Amino acid sequence: MTKKFLGTVLLPGNYDPVTKGHMSSLRYLSERSDKVIAVIMTLEADEHKRWIPSSDMKQLIEEAVKTEGLDNVEVYIEKEGWIADTIEKFHANGVARSFHPNISIENELELIKAVVDLDVPLHLIPSKLDIRASNIKFFAEENMLNEFSDQLPENVYKYILKHKCLNLD
Repeated sequence: MTKKFLGTVLLPGNYDPVTKGHMSSLRYLSERSDKVIAVIMTLEADEHKRWIPSSDMKQLIEEAVKTEGLDNVEVYIEKEGWIADTIEKFHANGVARSFHPNISIENELELIKAVVDLDVPLHLIPSKLDIRASNIKFFAEENMLNEFSDQLPENVYKYILKHKCLNLD
């Protein structure tokens, strides 16, 4: 086991839906932190735009981290979009981000600037992302999700099949 040295770390994101890439990042941080908070960043006013409601996603992430044995990972919904409030609420020692080829640099720069302005360490972590969460909806709508089922935690894949009424046979 790697020595834990990061304290309490936030991993903000949309998690719409959570993917194996997210889970890999949570595992990486879990092994190095006393506590990890997966922060679902969703403005209350934009909740209707989510593919999977944030309250359902919170439960799905909690189930997935339990299955993975990540006992020091919690899930929190940030409805106002203020990372500063979340940092304060959890007395976070840092914010983590993983970079991958399909990242929106503009959005990342905004988050990085906000975290740096708060004088909180930003931890850049390796990404094992094969597919972005935003691509999952597209593949589902194209009846191709079964080809990418290995990119989702099993409980999330089952949720999508059940609640999105997909015919993937």
